[in-house]
Amino acid sequence: MMKKMINVIGLGILLSACTDWLTVQPETSMTAETLFQTDNGVKYGLNGVYTIAQSVYSPTGRLGGTGIVENMANTYLFTVNSDGEKWANHIYEETDSQKDVNQYTFLTPYTMIANLNSLLNEMVAHRNKITPEVYAMVRGEAFALRACCHFDLLRIYGPVPSRVDVGKAYLPYVRINTPDNYEYHTFDQFMEYVQADLDSAEFLLKQYDPVLTANISNTEYSNSPWPFRKSRMNYYGVLGLQARVALWIGENEKALRYARLVKDAKDSEESWAQLQFRLTTPSDDVNSFTTTDLSHYSEHICGVNCDKFDFNYSGWSSRMLSSSNDPSYREVLYGENYAEDLRYQHFWRTGSGTWYAPDGSMLDEYLVTSITINKFSQFLANSTNNCKDNFPIMRLPEIYFIIMECGPLDEANTLYEEYCAARNIEYIPLTEMDRKERIMLESIREYVGEGQNFFTYKRNNMRRMLGTTVDCLEDQYIVTIPEAESLDVK
Repeated sequence: MMKKMINVIGLGILLSACTDWLTVQPETSMTAETLFQTDNGVKYGLNGVYTIAQSVYSPTGRLGGTGIVENMANTYLFTVNSDGEKWANHIYEETDSQKDVNQYTFLTPYTMIANLNSLLNEMVAHRNKITPEVYAMVRGEAFALRACCHFDLLRIYGPVPSRVDVGKAYLPYVRINTPDNYEYHTFDQFMEYVQADLDSAEFLLKQYDPVLTANISNTEYSNSPWPFRKSRMNYYGVLGLQARVALWIGENEKALRYARLVKDAKDSEESWAQLQFRLTTPSDDVNSFTTTDLSHYSEHICGVNCDKFDFNYSGWSSRMLSSSNDPSYREVLYGENYAEDLRYQHFWRTGSGTWYAPDGSMLDEYLVTSITINKFSQFLANSTNNCKDNFPIMRLPEIYFIIMECGPLDEANTLYEEYCAARNIEYIPLTEMDRKERIMLESIREYVGEGQNFFTYKRNNMRRMLGTTVDCLEDQYIVTIPEAESLDVK
């Protein structure tokens, strides 16, 4: 059973996160029953959850580019015997941060979930006070976020999907906040709840989401009725999550069907309709009068706005440089022609930083050039560079990879050729024998710094991650539940 701790911190965090919005009553007296009775109230409540989401889905969030999930994908090099090296080598029981970093990685998504549960459950009691459009949109996004958080928790703390112990209870799927202990569920039970939430989200958002009747770029205004849909769980984001979840559990035909719906999505049924999402290409690089979009915003399907994040104070900044790798890693990742690869050009940069001797000491003579993540370098507080500051939960390349893995070979190669042109890399046709491995490697090259690569390795039960010298065994793909929580498993 799960401790009550994940519930009792729920609504309080939402309210403190919403201080700017809660002007009707002091935040200490604002209750869920009061907040969730009006259109504005439920919108404010949902916005509060997205505020919490910035500590989960952001460049430096719990599941972002400098969190333990990215460290476990071996994107960076760490000091010998440091916590970072232990996470990278998947020896979790030896990490000092098991009691803090891992605990927050475990609990923060459940905090989001607790707040979503308050919102979802209170809305039902006041449905007659909320307009149908707001009711459907807010609940649709809430169900999608709840499914997304739970699924990511399972991807971290649950089993390799091809090696499930059908009788084992892995994690709780929390749908109702309760003073009682939470029940842990089997993999199949857990995934049934994920699916139910995504189905509800798909049904509700299909009724009113503006992305179904106009180009998603038309929502990029604060005065839009439902603004900045790429920074929310929009309808196409839900379809993308359906594809991701189906692929995880081996339902390839379903994954293919949903992925095609996202790839082919247009802003109308007219002959002049435009695709909702497109790959960023070398032609998108611009001159000095405009800023090249290094985060590939044209590919973002859904995500979280992170306008408070400042790259200059991150572990990738020149003043910090705590998350970096040896320059040789660029050839390991992208091959000898790495300099021509758009992914290397946009997603990485070089910089000087202290390197380490074999014994872990830091000496001046080990000051060397390193490479580190650059794709979020335009996310700057108080900047006027027109960056959207959107951390993607899903980007279009993942949709391409799903179709390339699950679809007919000719369709896979058509998309792969298009992808190679967009990334300025040589196109070599996929074969039935090699396509799964090659698509996996393209995914790793694409998603550095976004918290997704550990999941790619885990789904494929990959023994040797790129750039590593030790194997990751099957049981090492299951991250240890934090000690404070595991003591309450009964």
